[in-house]
Amino acid sequence: MWSTHFIGLLGYDPGLAIGYDLNLTLFSLLVAILGSVVALAIFRHGPSPLATASAGVILGGGIVAMHLAGMASLRVSATFTWNWALLAASLVVGWSIAAAAFLVFARDTFRYANAVAATLLTVAIAGVHFGAMGAVELVPNMTEPDAASSLPRFALAASIAAVMLTILGFAALALFVDRMRRANHALRESEAAYRLLAENTTDIIIWSDLDTIRRYVSPAATAVLGYRPEDIIGTRPLDFTHPDDVSDYGQVLSDLVEGRIEGAITTQRHRRQDGSWVWIEACLRITRLPGNSDPVGYVSSLRDVTDRKAAETALRMSEERLAFALDSGSDGLWDRDIPTDDVWFSDRWQTMLGYEPGEIEGHVRAWEQLTHPDDAATARRLLSDHIDGRTPVFECELRMRTKAGAYGWVLSRGKVVTRDAEGLPLRIVGTHIDIGRRKHAEQQLEHLALHDALTGLPNRVLFRDRLGREMDNVERRGHIFAVLACNLDRFKAVNDSLGHQAGDSLLRKVAERLTATIHEGDTVARLGGDEFAIVLRGLDQPQNASATAQEVIEALKLPFDLDGRSVSVGVSIGIAVGPQDGSDPDQLLKNADIALGRTKAAGRGTFRFCEPAMDAAIAARNVLELDMREAVRLGEFELHYQPIIDLATDTTSGFEALIRWNHPLRGIVSPADFIPLAEETGLVVPLGTWALREACREAAAWPGDLRVAVNVSAVQFTEPGLEHCVVSALAASGLPPNRLELEITESVLIGDVDSVTACLHRLRALGIRIALDDFGTGYSSLSYLRRFPFDKIKIDRSFIREIADADTAAIVRAIVGLGERLGASITAEGIEDEAQLTGVRREGCTEAQGYLLSKPLLAAEASRFAFAAKDLAAA
Repeated sequence: MWSTHFIGLLGYDPGLAIGYDLNLTLFSLLVAILGSVVALAIFRHGPSPLATASAGVILGGGIVAMHLAGMASLRVSATFTWNWALLAASLVVGWSIAAAAFLVFARDTFRYANAVAATLLTVAIAGVHFGAMGAVELVPNMTEPDAASSLPRFALAASIAAVMLTILGFAALALFVDRMRRANHALRESEAAYRLLAENTTDIIIWSDLDTIRRYVSPAATAVLGYRPEDIIGTRPLDFTHPDDVSDYGQVLSDLVEGRIEGAITTQRHRRQDGSWVWIEACLRITRLPGNSDPVGYVSSLRDVTDRKAAETALRMSEERLAFALDSGSDGLWDRDIPTDDVWFSDRWQTMLGYEPGEIEGHVRAWEQLTHPDDAATARRLLSDHIDGRTPVFECELRMRTKAGAYGWVLSRGKVVTRDAEGLPLRIVGTHIDIGRRKHAEQQLEHLALHDALTGLPNRVLFRDRLGREMDNVERRGHIFAVLACNLDRFKAVNDSLGHQAGDSLLRKVAERLTATIHEGDTVARLGGDEFAIVLRGLDQPQNASATAQEVIEALKLPFDLDGRSVSVGVSIGIAVGPQDGSDPDQLLKNADIALGRTKAAGRGTFRFCEPAMDAAIAARNVLELDMREAVRLGEFELHYQPIIDLATDTTSGFEALIRWNHPLRGIVSPADFIPLAEETGLVVPLGTWALREACREAAAWPGDLRVAVNVSAVQFTEPGLEHCVVSALAASGLPPNRLELEITESVLIGDVDSVTACLHRLRALGIRIALDDFGTGYSSLSYLRRFPFDKIKIDRSFIREIADADTAAIVRAIVGLGERLGASITAEGIEDEAQLTGVRREGCTEAQGYLLSKPLLAAEASRFAFAAKDLAAA
């Protein structure tokens, strides 16, 4: 400001000699400095509108004061006269424009605000100067000599230039110092922030030279790798890299430091201080100095991703297993959007129905159209129950139409996996499993369970069911019916002379003639062996049954052609009329059997009706039979379990299930009394079925691999339902097949050896163990042991009782040797004293049971015994 002012004064030429007073000139400079300092101080204190205006006024006043002091420094031979109005106007101009300059500088609201503010300040200085110069008039004083200049113009100009250059120099130096100070402060703040970040982050921050030597390592190295930072500084990254990863990681580092890449992210294994390996994800980036394009090194950020790699590996393996399961499995998958009813069907879902992938419309209506009409309602109901939350899962067996037009059985399962905030179902996923083979097998098993395998006729189970239905119909309709128990005459002679194959052929032909003889709606069944039974429905009077019985007798009198050989047999028939001769199916059939017995006693080839008058023995026998049937129905039978001890370890290997009957009136009924009657009457079949189910159910709760042995009667082998019974008992209880042992006697193998052996082989193929019970008391044919590989041979108690005898001991020893040769274990039954136990140990028996070791136990006692044996074995 002062320079601008005095440059203007130097340019003023009134036509007179002008000089300048040094003191006043310096005073004008001081006034300019003080005015500027005060104005800037007020402005910096708070740039409010008032402070800004005040600073402008003070600065304007300082400019005016500077100008007046400068004018006073003039030394000229003249008198000054002032135009005060013009001088006041110059002051107003200086103040207002200076204030405006401060306002613009304070606001700084546009790009060139500083330049505008500087221009306004210059205009304020010039305005004051020229306005004030215009307000002064010099009147020459001719009486005074020209004023000698105390400060010549050249000297003043040089001084002004020197002052101005000095000010500018100091200003430039101050600006430079301030910039350096700010830069250093910013640099220190940046370094502090970087160090704070590097030293507090969980990642390891490393700066390395282009030769990959590490120059800086952050403290996180201790937590991640176990090394202190100073242990790693000066090392190279490949020194810590897993040998299998060195090649790939080294190539990345080479590309980085040689300038082929600017940065990279790579994953490899690093060695920890304890020698273990961790997966590290390294983020690498080239570094350059500002203003220099040449790289000086690189920065790497190392992060421990071991857990992530493990999760990725587990996820990849899971995805691979899922993909393999989907590719190789037989299940079809479906995924339904419940609000839209759109359904995704997997390729397998479609191909299992014979369709090409994508051929079935992805909508629930396509599913419904393929569902069998008889199964659609059930499927919808079960699905709704699950979607509405009434069942935990959806599961339904249904038939679906294949592309060929046939229907195949599938098991559909599903579960809602997504619900909205209000709990409404949004998505359900599930599977379709082809159960056609299982259904076919079940139907075959059901047919085998209800039909005779040889003739295809209903067996005893189905016959009894139909007989029961007929009794129900009688109560509603009021008519009578008849049961015909038929037994072939001379069948044994044909079977013995021509062989079992001829006998089987004869039975099939007999079945065909019987079926052709009866009327529609009647039932003919084979009960076993050469025993048949017929139900005649809707009879008007009992005599109508005799006509049909006679027709049957006449039909079976005709010869049968068996492969070119003519064979004649007859038939004896016993008739019971329902409901007068019995109140239940079993009683009716029993009375028909009694009548059949009387027919045979009177002479074969005829028939007899059931008569009320029966001898006392038959009546007592029938009462016991009825009591036994009631006991089966009421569950009066119970199982006791006798432990079987492994002699090698003296631990319990299993239990034998023994049927006991506690009659409410007679008390304990001996098995020797009711077992033969059960076998004779066929009650051993339901009784055996119950025993199998109950024994499997109890054994399933035993610990470890303890087995349960169940006796199977020869009568049960005559019924085709034995295998189904065994499989059902295992399935219902969940007992593994290898923990079930079926005990049979030699009498089972006396009859149809081929059929029984085949049945035993099928059961054994399921994993069920087969034991030969009471060996030595019957025929003891070694051919049985040769034809079927028994898992166990049980020596009858009669041998064990006499084991002290040398001859008996030799027999036991021979049986043990035979069992060892055949791969069967040997169990000694009926151990009652220490001498017997010592004897069976000496002769090499592998297992023993008897009252010396434990009496038969109730189910609860057996369970406690089993767990106690387990705890003892563990100890």
